[in-house]
Parts: sequence; C-alpha cells; structure tokens
Amino acid sequence: MPDNRVVRRFPARRLDLALLVTLGLCLFAWWPVLANAGLPEGHDTLFHLHRAAEMDRSWSHGVLLPHWAESFYYGYGSPVFHYYAGLSYYATSLITRILGLGTFDSIRVLILLALPGAGVGTYLFARQRMGRTAGMIAAICYVYSPYMLYREPYVRGDYPELLAFALFPWVMWRFERLALAGRGRDFVLAAGVLGVFILAHNLMAAALFGLLVSWIVWGRLVGVLDWRRCGLMLGAAALGLLLAAHFWLPVLLERDAVHLDRLIGIPSLDYRNSFVPLRQMFGFVPRTDTGAINGLRAINTLGVAQWALALTGTLTAAIGAGLLARRGGTRAIPADVRAMLGFAVAAIVLIALMLPAAAGLWDAFDPLAYLQFPWRLLGPVAFCLAVLAGLNARWIARLPGWGGAAALVPLLVAPIALSMPLWTIAEAWRLDAVDTSVAGYHAAEISGELPDGTTVTNEFLPADVYVIPDPTGRLLADYADGYPVDKAHRDILPDEVTLTLLEHGPERDEWRVESPDGLTLEVLTFYFAGWTARIDGEKTPITPSQPHGLITFDVPPGTHTVRLMLERTPARWLADGLTWAALVGTLVAGVVIARRRRVKREDTAPVSSPERVVSWTPLAGLAAAVAVAALAAIFMHEGGAWVHSPPGEAKLASYVVDVRLGDSVTLIGYDLDGAATPGGRLDVTLYWYASEPVGEDLNSFLHFSTGGPPLAQVDKMNPGDLVTWPTGGFIRDEYVLQLPDALAPGEYQLRTGLWSCPAGDCPDSGRLMVTDADGEPLGDSVLLRTFTVR
Repeated sequence: MPDNRVVRRFPARRLDLALLVTLGLCLFAWWPVLANAGLPEGHDTLFHLHRAAEMDRSWSHGVLLPHWAESFYYGYGSPVFHYYAGLSYYATSLITRILGLGTFDSIRVLILLALPGAGVGTYLFARQRMGRTAGMIAAICYVYSPYMLYREPYVRGDYPELLAFALFPWVMWRFERLALAGRGRDFVLAAGVLGVFILAHNLMAAALFGLLVSWIVWGRLVGVLDWRRCGLMLGAAALGLLLAAHFWLPVLLERDAVHLDRLIGIPSLDYRNSFVPLRQMFGFVPRTDTGAINGLRAINTLGVAQWALALTGTLTAAIGAGLLARRGGTRAIPADVRAMLGFAVAAIVLIALMLPAAAGLWDAFDPLAYLQFPWRLLGPVAFCLAVLAGLNARWIARLPGWGGAAALVPLLVAPIALSMPLWTIAEAWRLDAVDTSVAGYHAAEISGELPDGTTVTNEFLPADVYVIPDPTGRLLADYADGYPVDKAHRDILPDEVTLTLLEHGPERDEWRVESPDGLTLEVLTFYFAGWTARIDGEKTPITPSQPHGLITFDVPPGTHTVRLMLERTPARWLADGLTWAALVGTLVAGVVIARRRRVKREDTAPVSSPERVVSWTPLAGLAAAVAVAALAAIFMHEGGAWVHSPPGEAKLASYVVDVRLGDSVTLIGYDLDGAATPGGRLDVTLYWYASEPVGEDLNSFLHFSTGGPPLAQVDKMNPGDLVTWPTGGFIRDEYVLQLPDALAPGEYQLRTGLWSCPAGDCPDSGRLMVTDADGEPLGDSVLLRTFTVR
C-alpha cells in the first residue's frame, strides 16, 4: 500500500509566507527584461513575434483557433497554426486585449509571467511531500537554471517552449495532488492542466509527457502508489492527452500535407551537431562579453549550483534511506524519498542521451531525430535536478536551533548568484521594436530579413507547392491597406467577367461572379487539405495550380455566389470528436470518483519536515533575498558579472593571437575544449575582428590534418552567422569538429582560415592570405594548435 500518511495540515485559507518569499526570490529573474528595453534578439525571436501578431489578427476577425496564417508567404498563406502548438500565441493575444499592449510588449509580459510562474508551480509540487523548505530550494534551482532563465527566453527566443517548461511543474503538482488525495476534482484538474500544457509546444509536450508517465510508473514500482491511485493518474494522463487531440491528432494524420520531413533536412537541425560533452554540461556559467557583435551566446551548462545541490540532496537522502532499509526494509524509507529518487534515474537517462556517446542510440531510433537538438533535454533535466535539490531539506531539518536557517540561506543564494553573468544583455543584442503589421511582415519576408513563412526549411509549406510564386503587388497592397483583402487573381480574369468581393476572413472568401462563358478562377491562396470551394452552395473540385499550388476551380457561365472556406477534414472531425468525448469523460469520471472516495480529509498534504523548520523558512528566504540584492549591487557592473572588450580585443578568450587575414580581418583569439583522440570531439570558438566593414561574403574553414588534406573539417558560410562584418567589436564563431574513429598515432595540426569567391571567381582557391603582427607572411591558413596522438 502507498505511504500517504498526513504529517500535518495545510489549511487552504492559511497564508503561505514561504510561497510569497519564493515568489519574491523568483522576481530577480526579471532583471534581464526590466533592466533593458526591447527584446533580446534570439534565434527564433522574429519567428514567434510575427506568428503571435498573425494570431492576434485572426482573433481580431473572430477566428480564435485558427489553422491558417493567411498573411504568410507573401499573403498566399500557411497552415503553421495547424501544425505548431499555439498556446503561447493565444496567451499573447489575450495579454494584448487585457492590457492593451502590442505584440512586442505582450511577449515581454509573457516572459515576466512564465519565469516566476515556473517557480510557483515547482514550489507547490515539491511542497506536497517534502515541505516548504524543499519547495523553496526546488523553485529557485529551476527558475535560475541556465536553460530556463537564459537560453529559452533570450538566446533562443523560443517562447512556446519556455511556456511549456513553465507549465510543466503545475502539471506535476496537480498529478501529485491526485496521488495524495484521489479526489474527483483533482482528477479533473490534473487531466485539464495536462491538456492545456500539451498545446504549449509539440516536442517538449511529448518529452515531458514521457517524464510524467515514467514518474507515475516509478511511484507504483517503489510502492508509493497503490494500483488504484496509479490507475487514476494514468487515466487522467490518458484523458489529458485526448483533451488535446484536436491539435496533435491532425498533425499526425495529415503530416504528409506539408513538408515536415524537412525538420531534419539541414545541418543546423541535425542532432549529430548538438550533443553536449560532460565538461560543458557540468561547467560554470561563463561571464558575458558585451564586446561581441553577434549577440547572445548559447550556454550548455546545467548550472553548478543545480547539479551540486541535486547531488548532495540525492546522496544524503539515499544514505538515510539505506540506513532505514537496513533496520526495517524498504517500506521504512519515507515515501517522499522513494518518490523523488525516481527523478535521479530520469536525470541520469536524460543526461546520457545528451552525450556524444549516445549518437548510436539516436541513429537507431528515428523519431529522436525530430527532437533536433539533444541539448533540448537540458530543460527536463533542470526540473529533475531542482526536485532532487529539494531533498536537502531533510538534513537541514535535523540541524539544531537556527542552524537550519543558516544552512538554507546559502542554498537559496547560490543558484541565483551563479546565474548573474546571464543577466546582462548588451544594447546591440536587443530589438527595440519590430513592425509586426502585415506590411511590416511582408517587407521583412521580401527583403530576406525573415525567412519565408517564419520557417527555416519551409516545413509548413503545403505539399502541392513546388515553387513559391513571386510576390503579387496588388495582393501586397491590398493587405497593406487593411481589410477586406481580395484574394482572387484579378490580373488574369477575362475582361467580360465581373467579380465582386462579398466577404473575406482569415479562413474564408466569398464573391459574386458574373461570367457569360464561365471561367477558371485562381485564388491567391495555397491549396491545403480542408480548403473547400462551393458554388451556390454546391461543392466543386479544386485543382492546385502547377507548380505554385494556388487554389483553382471552374466556375460555370452565369451569375453565381462562390464561397471558399477552410473546413474540417475527416481527420479533424475525428480529432475534435475525441476532444469533446474526453471532456465529457473527464467530467463524468470526476463525479464518479468524488462519490466513491472514502478519504474525507481534503486540505492535507504530507510533509517530512518538522513544524519548527516551517516557522523559520520564510525568514531564511528573506535573508537570501537581501543577500542576493547585495550581491547584485556588488557584481552587476562591467568588470564584475560581465566584461566589455574594446575593439580589437576579446578579453575572455582562452588563447590570445594577433594574425591578419587579408586587408581588414584579424583573428584575435580562440577557445579550445576537448582532446585529440580517436573519435574525439574538439569544440573551438574563434574570435574575429574587422578593422573596417567587410562587404563581401566570407567563408571559413577549420581543418584537422597532418599537414596535408584534412582528416576532419568544418566549413562555414558566413562565420558567426553574419553576411557582412561590421566594426566596433569582435565576432564569436563556434565550431564542433568531430575527429575520425581511426586516428593513427602521430602529429596533427588544427588550422583555420577565410576564403571568398566574389561573383563565383576564386583565384588561388580564394583564401585570404595570413600575416603576423609584424606583417610577415604565414601562408593562407592560421595554425592554432599542434596535437600529438599516441
């Protein structure tokens, strides 16, 4: 039987001071947003800004759950909302209406809500079995994990994934409540919160759903859950999954209607380039150098405070559990320890999946490739480590007097203090404003500032589109002028045809057509499954044009009302039916469970720590907040938490060099991580400086060789992801070089260089000549390091 003994009561009406203090500590995570104007220019920031703006436009025209983004691809449209989870875009549209903000500021608000929201959810989950002290430690470790605090909202600008990680602790909390109390309302809330969570992000919903189910199964295996409670939780998980079926089931059944296979079709999305060595995963957060031109730096660390606290919490709990097991068997081990040690197993598995040694497993299991980046698992690991860090509350509770409070303060301060180098975002790395209007979007799309359709690989481009047509001037002008937009291709209509626009919306069009001889009407909308044409109410076949995939259909002679709508397909009817059935099933199950429940004490939650710990936990949190504020005052300045390299320098480079390539580019330093061993990996960061603007496209290479042809190499178009190199700072240029498995003993060289082929003309291979600081020629490449392989 499960160990669900209630140690003390937490009346619902009692003010939880520890929760309020935890929330206050989480507010330091607002520093990068509130200390700077605008939004950090992350990898996906513009994508999500324009998608959020498009969602808001759909809401403005009465379509609350759109499948179609009509403005994308020069106004020809895209089913991006059909395939990409839209909860974050619903949230920003809601924020826009409640606070009267634009899309840009609504995303800022979303970040401000997500970070402390994640902390509160983690606190509530950890408090259930381990108490308030554990809840505080877990919440702080999670919110200030480098992935959650920095990489998601700023480096990546992936707000949907950030929202998924913010909601997941709430899912775990509601399922834990179901495990402990087994009430009908807990069942309904657990399924409902899970259903909402699944709408946040496709990939992380799948990964974190797997973590949830694994945790439930673990609880049954270690005796924390009996079969009834385990069944309730798995039933709620299944119904929560079905509640979101209206989204994910059409994605699966209609995956061939677009080019989802392109999600893994380019090197930058290849998982083989995104594994994380242990030395990076467990390293300290590096200081920020705001002298870099090309923006925020990706950090692959779990956070030293996070993994150290998780390790001490796990070890002390495991040692105590072992002693108890020797005396009274495994049942003598407290339920909270048995339940939470499952996260140690999960963390080990997830960490192993991120290591380069796991490449064979990724190769063997094809679905893993769609996760794209193994380092994405840093997020789930961060939650596991945060929960394990909460186990430190057990030994803290045993300290005499105020010893527990004295021990808790540094445990709360450490994760926050060690994250301070991530709080600085240089002005040059921020977007102060973005024109998210339709005209602004189309201008960015046409100029190439934004990839077509807010995608990197056109993965949401309808399958019948073989060639994306050029922009149509009249259509762009119509969008710029505002509603209504006439999508009929009038430029090719016969003179004798009269066509009058009656209605237009994001997913519908209606015209009155007068034609003496009939015509083939072409609509400037990409064909996609579900678009249906009706003439005087009767359905008529659609033929996608070749090769552009635009909607075309025949209109007979005479006067007719022609209507075009994006309707449900059989897959969508099935999915919506499952969602409604799941909703009814969840409510019915909740009523049945409520009637059959025998346990009457509803407002209780088991904890392991004595009452005396709870009494001083908020005071320790307040002391930690004062300490963090003091540390921020001391270290949050140039030369403290961050540095600023003047032009021509890279202060944080591990190795300083001074070699010129061509007339205006200098290699000023580099970092090197890894060892030259058979099958090994070298992580190299080069620091380039341009003394004057470089207008031509430059390409780079990194070669590992014995002096002849390279045995391993990486070639880059546009190093540092910059087409042109401005002056005023250095360019950070990162490489992952995988060495061959069959690497014979001997001497090897690591060389780099630049080359250019203006107008396709590559004289002398196009490499820029290298000279040292005195102007002496060094050839056409730079020798970085010589290795001896034994």
